Formats: sequence, C-alpha cells, structure tokens
Amino acid sequence: MRELEIGISAAKQAGEYLLSVFGSCHSVRFKSDNSPVTDADLVSSTIVKKAISEAFPNHSILCEELPDALSRTIGPEPTWVIDPLDGTSNFIANIPLFAVVIGYVVGGETQLGIIYDPLHSDLFVAQAGKGASLNGKPMRVSTKNGVRGAMLFAGRGYRDRDHEKHGQIIYALEQQTTYFRRLGSAAIMLASVASGRADSVILTGNKPWDVVAGALLITEAGGRVTDYCGNPWTVESEDLVATNGLIHDELISITHAQDKEACL
Repeated sequence: MRELEIGISAAKQAGEYLLSVFGSCHSVRFKSDNSPVTDADLVSSTIVKKAISEAFPNHSILCEELPDALSRTIGPEPTWVIDPLDGTSNFIANIPLFAVVIGYVVGGETQLGIIYDPLHSDLFVAQAGKGASLNGKPMRVSTKNGVRGAMLFAGRGYRDRDHEKHGQIIYALEQQTTYFRRLGSAAIMLASVASGRADSVILTGNKPWDVVAGALLITEAGGRVTDYCGNPWTVESEDLVATNGLIHDELISITHAQDKEACL
C-alpha cells in the first residue's frame, strides 16, 4: 500500500525534526480555541504535508495547523488527517511525551493510522482489516477484565464545556479506581491502549486529528471504540471511549450517566 509507505516516511521525517529541536526554546502562540502552537508544530506540519501532497496531489489534507482546520469536516474524498505534533504542551515544557499522528480516511472510514513517538522510536501502525503493529510486530490490547485496578487514561479539549464534562467523568472514575492518568497527548494514550500498556482512554471534545489514527489502532488491536453513549465511534464523534473491550461496558455506564441528555 503506497499510502502506508508514504505515511510512515512522512511521520519519521517529522519525528526526526522534532527530536532535533526538542529541549530548545520555542515561541508559543495560542489559537482561537486556546490551544498552544509553536514553530515546531508548523515546521513538522510542512514536512508531513509536503511528503503527502507530492505523492498524492489529488488527496485532501486536514491538518491541525491549517488556518481553517477548526471549521472543516472530513468529506467523502481521500483525506489525510494530521497532527504534526500531538502533545505540544508537553513539548514546550520539555516533557518527553509527544507524537506525530497521521490518519488516512476514505468515505468517512479510516483506512490507515500511524502514530510515531520519536523519542522512544515507537512506530504504531494499523491498516483497516489487516491488524495493528508496534515496530513491525503484531500488537494486541490488554486482557484486564475489571475497572478496579485497570490503568485508565483520559484527556479533554480546551472549551469550557469540555472542562466541565471531563471533570464530572474523572470524579466518577476515581470512585472506581486509583489508576488514572492524564498524559497530555491523546495519541500516546490511544497507542498505549492499542499496545496493551493501558486498558482504556476516555477523551472529551477532541478533534479528528487527535483520535482518527489511534481509534483505528485500538480497533485493529482487538479493542473497542465508541462514543460516550456506547454508539459506534465515527470521524464525526466529539467524545470517545476506547478500551480493551473487556471493561468497556463498565466505563460506558459512567460516561452515559454523566452525559444523559446526549444519550437520549
């Protein structure tokens, strides 16, 4: 699959660049949704977009750092969904948790997901119907069969309503388990569930570039991905619950209870 080859190459090129500037001073600006952006985000974006547009000039690109990204949706045409630096706040603070994220969507269905963690040289890849791998070896979700003692991750967007909903869900989760983490990178959390390092992740108000690739990784690794109500997750879904499948119903009972109006 040529898309796979180009996507991996682009992710690694961008990752090498991010490694070369990690730990350096960065000029930080804030976008309209209050999320931070640095020159590193923009350069990484240019690297990935150049590699993809040269190989597939007729494909669409939805990249977090495009000026109109927040107002765009994914159409039926072949579309590359890119986060050139997921975990920007970590990157700014010199915290070693960030990734390059590339998803490939056709007709609303994700065909390819790539998450590259350059600091640890971890390459997570999934192809629809063909499974998922970590550094070329097949990977599977965990076998934890209960929420108590499970490793739970969560993250949220930057809007006030995301903060409120997220806070309610985290409070409810912490009544069930103490093993809860927020890592500051949706991609790393999703990849961790896909590889069995963690058991679930709940994301509130995230954007397509945060979750498209990781959702496919988890599905292809044998996990389950839905919205807060337990409906199948789609590229239009605003919220996400992703698990190893075994603890999914327990978590949906929590998210459903905290978002009753949306689940009517």
